[in-house]
Amino acid sequence: MFRTNVLMTAPVMALLMCGTAQAALTADQVWADLQAAAVEGGMKITVATEVAGDGELTLNGVTITPDGKPAIATISEVSIVEQDDGSVAFFPGEIRLENTGPGKVTITHDELSVSAFEDAGGLGYGFDAESLTVAVNIVEGANLFDGTFDLIAAGGRYTRGTDALALEMSADQLVYNITQKDPALGIDSAQVSDTADLALTGALTLPEGINLMSLQDTPAFIAAVRAGLGISLEATQGVSTGDLVENNPMMPMSVAFSAAPGTTSVTANADVVDISTSVEGFDVTLRPPMMPMPVSATGGTLGLGLSMPVAAAAQAGDYGLQLTVENLVLDDAAWGMIDAGNVLEHGPLDVALDLGGTAKVDVLDLMLAGETGVPPATTPELLTLDIRTLAVQALGAVANATGAFTFDNAMVAMGGPPMPLGTADVRLEGGNKLIDGLIAMGVMTQEDAMGARMMMAMFGQPAGDDVLTSKIEARAGGSIFVNGQQIQ
Repeated sequence: MFRTNVLMTAPVMALLMCGTAQAALTADQVWADLQAAAVEGGMKITVATEVAGDGELTLNGVTITPDGKPAIATISEVSIVEQDDGSVAFFPGEIRLENTGPGKVTITHDELSVSAFEDAGGLGYGFDAESLTVAVNIVEGANLFDGTFDLIAAGGRYTRGTDALALEMSADQLVYNITQKDPALGIDSAQVSDTADLALTGALTLPEGINLMSLQDTPAFIAAVRAGLGISLEATQGVSTGDLVENNPMMPMSVAFSAAPGTTSVTANADVVDISTSVEGFDVTLRPPMMPMPVSATGGTLGLGLSMPVAAAAQAGDYGLQLTVENLVLDDAAWGMIDAGNVLEHGPLDVALDLGGTAKVDVLDLMLAGETGVPPATTPELLTLDIRTLAVQALGAVANATGAFTFDNAMVAMGGPPMPLGTADVRLEGGNKLIDGLIAMGVMTQEDAMGARMMMAMFGQPAGDDVLTSKIEARAGGSIFVNGQQIQ
């Protein structure tokens, strides 16, 4: 488990990163830097008293206030102490986030220290704490939100390079406890969760001449993205467990869950937005009302990926969608609710989906149009679609499909749809057996089954015992053929 002692390593790391000698910081210098950064961001830091000492500065009654608005945070006391290694350390007292509404947020900590050190692009910061606790309490009439979020053995660092901001954070454990009540929505719940081994790394790319504090509106943000502003993040976690209890009398229930280690990554810039998340396995136990025993489901890898171009109007960009569900298994109690007669096959559910292709789109242009009401300068165009994988296995049936299509966008400018050109191959195994099972369960009538079988016979060709295949072709002019026969 990564956990750095920021006070010891931050100046050394900064020296290695920038490659130049570092002068020792002073408490007054760091305090002035913080005040200047606050002013640049449209805020002001004020203190009730300042007490200077030998190599240290003590601030009492610290208040952080946006221009023309009430204070958003107060800190009871901050000691700023110069360190022998040239860095400066902060030792804050209780931190309270002020809220003009019906709630309050308080941050408490154990052995929290924050360091400031010389960096290539200015001052960098790091922190280290035995624990950090954020308490949120909101009461508004009959509505209640009460939550505590505890980070155990947490550490991290923030550096300001000449062309990027970098962030690293980690914690041995995240524990939260939440109670919610909202009678209008029928919510009366309590939830606890415990997650081990959290880590986050990220970088914010800064184009030359862009000041983050100036990005106060949509046009400024869009201009910054086009100039090179971008972000990349990766988060990992270890084993997670938790419980949710819903006390709503209309639908009381209790859910226990656990998840294996997982990873989430995000990349966003002028070229692409790419998001992917996966967990190695999970286990969910549900205790529904009026059930003599709980029902459970377990699963292997669960993953989701999504990517799309951002500013690709002149030249096409790639998009994609991936979904993975491996070995989802229901226990006997769950199947007893669904299929008490044991008619269907109770094997695991598996889903694999991988779609991709190319498109012309300028998301930034669409954002600006939504902000200003001026029509976008470009019209999005779907160019290609590749069905790389589409596979589902459930209830004894297996379906697979692959295909590739291009699109004619000649009618899009006149409000028409893009016209596909291409083929898809589909294979279904076990379809008739599944229909027989649904009839035996009473879920499907004989008349409905007859219609379903006729559709399968119309669109499928026999390729073995209870196996059907289909070739679907989209041709020029909007015509569609299935197994060589035109249906449109």
